[in-house]
Amino acid sequence: MSLPINFHRTFIPERRLLNNLLQYAGNGLSGSYHDIADATGIPMGKSNGKVPAIIDYARGMGLIQYDLKSKNGIRHPVLTNFGRIVLLEDALLSQPVTQWIAHLSLCHPSHGAAAWYETFVRGRDILGASFTVTKLEDYLKNIFGPGRNRIGPLIRTYHDDVALGKIDPLKKLEKQVISGKAPIAKNYARVYAAYILQIIEDEFPGQIQVTAYDLNSVSGMFDAASWVQSDTDTILNLIEETNSVRIDRQMRPWIIHKLQPSSEVWSQIYK
Repeated sequence: MSLPINFHRTFIPERRLLNNLLQYAGNGLSGSYHDIADATGIPMGKSNGKVPAIIDYARGMGLIQYDLKSKNGIRHPVLTNFGRIVLLEDALLSQPVTQWIAHLSLCHPSHGAAAWYETFVRGRDILGASFTVTKLEDYLKNIFGPGRNRIGPLIRTYHDDVALGKIDPLKKLEKQVISGKAPIAKNYARVYAAYILQIIEDEFPGQIQVTAYDLNSVSGMFDAASWVQSDTDTILNLIEETNSVRIDRQMRPWIIHKLQPSSEVWSQIYK
């Protein structure tokens, strides 16, 4: 289930606080929101604070998941394979490659954030490549109903370096917003391959092949990246060179054949 429109409680995903949470999860700890706040230094008042938002951001970014022990107000965050390698190699999420995967994951229709999915995936053709802040606000109100500031921290997330300011899926120029593409480059091939393999394992369990169309349909990956068909073709060609997948190009849509488990490829994304 995707994160609701107001999961963020108006807070942006501060990388420093995400790092504190990843360390907490990496140590195998569990506790209430206040226990987590005490152990991590993430601010938490009596009834409100940043802990729930930071936990939800980390879940939406694919960095952690909840263990079955998480019940009765006790949260037991567990690192995903992505979260584990981030904690080891880019603990402050300062590298663009980390931030782009966090962004793509936030746009996932089932485990990402609803506002992100509606803006970057479903809204891609509706909003266009350039739109006003007012148009985005009205678009989200039409989906989620009236409310104050439906955009919330979505735009600020990519304009503040304490969050995901190293990447630019959205650029704000005065009142205008312009969408930006995820990098189409060889040094991103392995991390895209890991993410694609993760999607196949999560959404098509037991399958070793899936069409590029079906993969995008269940994940929104190519839309969230703002890629056109030629961009996607280039990316698939590049990830095939990692030897983690094989691409069947005999007919459209191309078929992606899984050659390695995602866990093996996640461990190599910073090499």
